[in-house]
Amino acid sequence: MFSKIKALFAEESKEPEKKEHTIALAVTALMIEIMQADDEVDANERHTIFTAIEKRFDLSHAEVETLIEDATDAQNKAMDLHQFTSLIIDHFSTEERIDILKELWMVAMADGKVDSYEEHMIRKLAKLIGVYHGEFIQAKIDARNERS
Repeated sequence: MFSKIKALFAEESKEPEKKEHTIALAVTALMIEIMQADDEVDANERHTIFTAIEKRFDLSHAEVETLIEDATDAQNKAMDLHQFTSLIIDHFSTEERIDILKELWMVAMADGKVDSYEEHMIRKLAKLIGVYHGEFIQAKIDARNERS
């Protein structure tokens, strides 16, 4: 009986780490969605995703590589984006969601051009994560300025 109680507490202590990984997976999956939106996977876009995820979640190189693989798999299997966007709404403030949107713009801009499919997808994601049009535009301007 004590071993079952111990196991229960051990599971509960693992939960925050699992939740953090799930949130990181959701953000990474949206970035991958943008990278794949124009049907061209560019090394600069992948590098931008890698750098953003490494910085945002303070992960090691190996952890980011694994997360990108897992997020790519999850994104490819997803029926819709709700499973990712709902986590972002639940766990990030408006300011953090705007910052994520800026990171999405940076992924789209990484190859030197923003394809209309990428812009359409970012606009859709902005609505899904509760970012208003003015903030959407400001995130784009901020991303462009940061790239310069």
